[in-house]
Amino acid sequence: MAEPIESMREIAITLDTYDDIFSDFDPRPYSQREMSEDFLKEISRRYMEGKHGRFEVHFTMPSSERDLKNEALIKKRLREQFAFMVKRETDAIQKTKGRGYLYILIGFLTLLADTYFYFYLSYDSFFYHLLSILLVPAGWYGMFTGIGKVVDEPFDASERKKLHEKFERADFSFMSDDLE
Repeated sequence: MAEPIESMREIAITLDTYDDIFSDFDPRPYSQREMSEDFLKEISRRYMEGKHGRFEVHFTMPSSERDLKNEALIKKRLREQFAFMVKRETDAIQKTKGRGYLYILIGFLTLLADTYFYFYLSYDSFFYHLLSILLVPAGWYGMFTGIGKVVDEPFDASERKKLHEKFERADFSFMSDDLE
């Protein structure tokens, strides 16, 4: 189902050559080449201006530099790159949340150990107080750090993931900037 016209956002980027999309340090062909950090930053900046709706990305460049075969390959490569970035962010979110749950578990077990020692050892025991001084802060640290990893840290990664998903589904087109 097509989205309403109001929800379409156009991003226009002027290129001198196709190389402007790719890293200057990567000599491989377009089918394998890394995207330029500058290009990715510019796309991200443009996304932040208005996150809603679908995106159309129009590349304008001199007609003398255009090659339809390369353009089809570059469009495919852009989608693959953004799909890869979506997967990378998804994996990062899962890994961060997994570490967060592990921190929570370790913190909980540490606090549980303190409770166990409270009943197992005499409350007046020097050894219990020493253990409690070590275990309680460590347990709460684990719990709070884990909660932060589960709740707060994945937020930035999910925002990046949304950006990459938008551009994975974006319409990419190349146009000549020459006046006819």
